[in-house]
Amino acid sequence: MIEFFRVTKRYAGGQIGLDGVDLRIDPGQMVFLTGPSGAGKTTFLKLIYCEEMPSSGNILVNGRNVSSLPRSKVPYLRRTIGVVFQSFRLIPRKTVFENVCYLPRILGLSSREQKKLAFETLRQVGLAHRLNAFPLQLSGGEQQRVAIARALINRPEILLADEPTGNLDPELSDEIMRLILDIHLRGTTVIFATHDRDLIQRVGRRVLTLDQGKLIDDYELPSGLAAETEATDGEQK
Repeated sequence: MIEFFRVTKRYAGGQIGLDGVDLRIDPGQMVFLTGPSGAGKTTFLKLIYCEEMPSSGNILVNGRNVSSLPRSKVPYLRRTIGVVFQSFRLIPRKTVFENVCYLPRILGLSSREQKKLAFETLRQVGLAHRLNAFPLQLSGGEQQRVAIARALINRPEILLADEPTGNLDPELSDEIMRLILDIHLRGTTVIFATHDRDLIQRVGRRVLTLDQGKLIDDYELPSGLAAETEATDGEQK
């Protein structure tokens, strides 16, 4: 569960990132976060995983008040949150396996445990066969799948996706969207930031709209692509 109570974020120079936001996102919910550039979408996500702290107000993530969380406790919170970025953020000199295993490695898992986790997670995103490839040997869609695998390897309760389809063509965008919907259907809470209104209309689900840091709309759309994914998932079972 994620709750915002009158959350405001002011940056140096007086710029407003968020302005008095109140909302609740229930466990296992899929939410789109939209609005024009500079509306506050990235700030919203950064506040959830403590890359930024609110200037005022409180944020609860799975019962923890992250607004007053000691810095020493932040890494423990982040282990429950996966983050996917538009720019992939893969290390070119590292293989797919090495990129995906960053978190298990710093957590001290053995090489055998790392490889098992990496293989299982890459299989989930359809890339187990590219374990030893380097990022520049992959297509844009494959690189984004690796980035998603990296976010999922610790089995997070929450997945934050910041414009993950922004650099992809429409066909690849739908491919990545179906993958994220599948992750959601497994019980993960997903917050997907995008300015792509066509994508939101195709998929459906709850939509939060930000403008100049304010939450100006919160509504539900009927399922589209989401319903197709659920039907396919049911047939496979």
